[in-house]
Amino acid sequence: MTDASEPAGAAAPEPIRNRLLSGKFLFVGGALAAALGFLIWTATQGAAVYYHTVSELHAKGDEIQGVLVRVNGIVVDGSIHEADANGVIRFEIEDDTGVLPVAFRGSPPDLFGYAEEDKYSDVIAEGRLLGTGVFEARNLIVKHGPEFEPREIPAQ
Repeated sequence: MTDASEPAGAAAPEPIRNRLLSGKFLFVGGALAAALGFLIWTATQGAAVYYHTVSELHAKGDEIQGVLVRVNGIVVDGSIHEADANGVIRFEIEDDTGVLPVAFRGSPPDLFGYAEEDKYSDVIAEGRLLGTGVFEARNLIVKHGPEFEPREIPAQ
């Protein structure tokens, strides 16, 4: 039984309204999924840390100058020079094929040093290669194995 006072097309707007609402939810859901996907992608890009070896850095030549990169090498024994008046520590790192001079301003990590001093000599330097051939490091990361033990702090 239909009521004569209702127009014949009165029931039609409800499905259209439901479709519009579901379309809005799909759009908002899609936008949220895209935003979440972008955040995950950018987070994994930052977490994927890549570094060059000394020989790879030399092979890149002029194209790598001024670009922020990481380079891995072993500290050359006898190459660490105490900080100068500007607070810059100079040393060299090497691999099987070459040597790279490094300048670092700041306090080096506690484990930075030579192998014979029971410190770790394998480092990753983050910075830029200057036109002079010196690698200007802004951060030093000391690589160590599972036998890592923190240094003892004397009692005061």
